[in-house]
Amino acid sequence: MNLTSFDLNLLKAFDALYAERNVTRAGLRISLSQSAMSGALTRLRELFNDELFVRTPLGMQPTPRAHDLAAPISDALRLIGGAIQTDGFESATARNTFTLAMADYGAFVLLPRLLARLSVEAPYVDIHVRGMLGRDEAVQLLDSGEANLAVGFPVDASTRIMMQTLFREDFSCIARHGHPAFADGAGIEEYAAAEQLMVSPEGDRLGIVDRRLDALGMKRRVVLSLPQFLAAPFVVAETDLVATLATRVAQRFAATGVGITVHKPPLELPTWPVTMMWHRRVDAHPASVWLRNLITDIAASI
Repeated sequence: MNLTSFDLNLLKAFDALYAERNVTRAGLRISLSQSAMSGALTRLRELFNDELFVRTPLGMQPTPRAHDLAAPISDALRLIGGAIQTDGFESATARNTFTLAMADYGAFVLLPRLLARLSVEAPYVDIHVRGMLGRDEAVQLLDSGEANLAVGFPVDASTRIMMQTLFREDFSCIARHGHPAFADGAGIEEYAAAEQLMVSPEGDRLGIVDRRLDALGMKRRVVLSLPQFLAAPFVVAETDLVATLATRVAQRFAATGVGITVHKPPLELPTWPVTMMWHRRVDAHPASVWLRNLITDIAASI
């Protein structure tokens, strides 16, 4: 393959196809018609002597050769994009796609407000969310450039990962209506004796509640452990399980009438920081600075 005669636009077409797994959506992603996108795929297949994407009932699935090419091509496009990026960032006309790494808590709290602001201030900017189960994954996504920002628990101190606390969150307990653990006169003993649901994005079986109970010489039984909170209120509403989770989540679900009540925990629990993180290499990048400032402004209203 002779690079001097290679059409670099084909790399954009490949990257879009790999992301979308659909010719029409890939074309829309890079502003090409379906026929032009099909033509680009034909040329890619000829150049690499491989089918690259095979049509299946689940969409266009990459071949092993396509998987091998995906990361190097994505990295190359990112480097080229960074090299030609202008000094300023015009949000009203920008057509950037930002990738945010966050667990469902960050998405639940931030995304509605973020999308509302974008629709007014940056109508052509798109957001892609990468699920994030733990702090190690946040660092990996930022290191690799797969995510522009991460939102969640702060990672360990690092010279390459920059951090800013957006706001602090505390804990509330939820239970079905009339649960005896939160009846008049009930206290920490009834709470500890109740079967419990625990939300742990990192899959831990012990959390801050267990450590605080242990300090008091008490233990609880965690009947169900979940990596995300979205199912928790519905499970709690139809069982005798109680859960201790983020107050903003508990209050929002209680307001929907799902059938739960919100209670102050019968033991003292600390607040925890909701943190925005980004890689040092993009610290001064105009688009990254703009997005961070927007999220900071949104967080101030939460």
